[in-house]
Amino acid sequence: MTLTVETHQDPQRQSGPVSASVLRRGAGRWWLTRGHLHMAYLILAAMSGTGVVYRLGFQSPGWMALYALTILWYLRDWRQSAAILWQAWPVLMPCVIAMASTLWSVNPPVTAYRSFQLTMTTLIAVRIASAIPAHHTMIVVSLTSAIGVALSYLNSIVTFLSPAFHPNGALKGIYMHKNSLAKATVNAAHGLVTLGFYWRLSILGMLAAALMIPVLGMAQSAGAYVTFAILAIYVPVLWIRRWGGTARRVALLFSLMVLFLVPLAIYISGIDALGLLLERLGKDSTLTGRTVIWAFGLEEIAKAPIGGVGFGAFWSVPSYARLYIEAYVDEGLYWFHNSYIELMVGNGLLGAVTFFGLLIAVVIRCFRWYLQDGSVTSGYYLFYVLINLVAALSDNVIYNEHSIRHMLIAMAWIYAGRALGRWRDVPPRI
Repeated sequence: MTLTVETHQDPQRQSGPVSASVLRRGAGRWWLTRGHLHMAYLILAAMSGTGVVYRLGFQSPGWMALYALTILWYLRDWRQSAAILWQAWPVLMPCVIAMASTLWSVNPPVTAYRSFQLTMTTLIAVRIASAIPAHHTMIVVSLTSAIGVALSYLNSIVTFLSPAFHPNGALKGIYMHKNSLAKATVNAAHGLVTLGFYWRLSILGMLAAALMIPVLGMAQSAGAYVTFAILAIYVPVLWIRRWGGTARRVALLFSLMVLFLVPLAIYISGIDALGLLLERLGKDSTLTGRTVIWAFGLEEIAKAPIGGVGFGAFWSVPSYARLYIEAYVDEGLYWFHNSYIELMVGNGLLGAVTFFGLLIAVVIRCFRWYLQDGSVTSGYYLFYVLINLVAALSDNVIYNEHSIRHMLIAMAWIYAGRALGRWRDVPPRI
């Protein structure tokens, strides 16, 4: 069987600066290049962002090494880096707000440190996107998630790693928590479907994604089942993409209608679909305490609506809300299980305006990218963003340090801008 890929994609438009690896690959030489080093860099970031490095016991040293390497790269090519960062200012604005919130934070040292981590995570994403083609990033992140999920499922059978313990019992996997496994499983299924269409083995890709369903059962995550269901509208979009611009518009319009109208129809019908799902998973109507946490979060937003209490600072100081949550919901909790509430509590309206503005701009760019060329790569980034915007309603997957999902949103801005001709490539140092 011969594997074929999309030949209509222009690698120069996808790759950003024409790196040494691209030039040497064109000449037929395959020794270690800067492009290969960046690829290894992406793999490490993807593994760390999913919690694998933490699970294996070297999270902090691993990220500190990535920080140092990132700073070294930016300083080494400082003229090129300055030009890249100037173009990437929209993805850096939320980091600026997070760092600025140190000035009014209820715990300035914690806010300063965590906002530094958020900034470095974003700078890592910008650096990778400026050096690696969009389809390479897509392949690496998809396979990294798929391999991690496969190893977790294998470990549930042969137990080559000790179980990771959490409030809901032991999870025999390579991830630090069942939620990490759930999120990785959804992204792995999304990636496998994408790679199936990319390599023109669509049926095989969908079958591989279907094999992720038993792992969702291990994770017992209602949010993961909901986001996994989005693949049902993703597959038709990929099928129809080659039919021309009009068909693409119809496919996207249909997908959005399904995405928004199905939940509305369920609500109007009076069917308690969420309750049935939670009952099936053995959970209560509070989404395992999430609704209680969200209520306290909304109260905190009302207390400091403009700038918040400082990025990441709420969970570092004593308060009635925190003590109640830890006593009655989860003793070790340190987030609101909702990226948007976390954002508003930490950075208020200032953070919401900058980050929501970025999210809207990224979605619009990815839509236009897909409508322009109908590539599998553009479909991947569009639905990666949409899936994780939905997932953010029940977990902290974006606007969070060391999150591969936050990184992919920043990278999608760059890749889509390049495909649309709105990103000016900077000549690299070779």
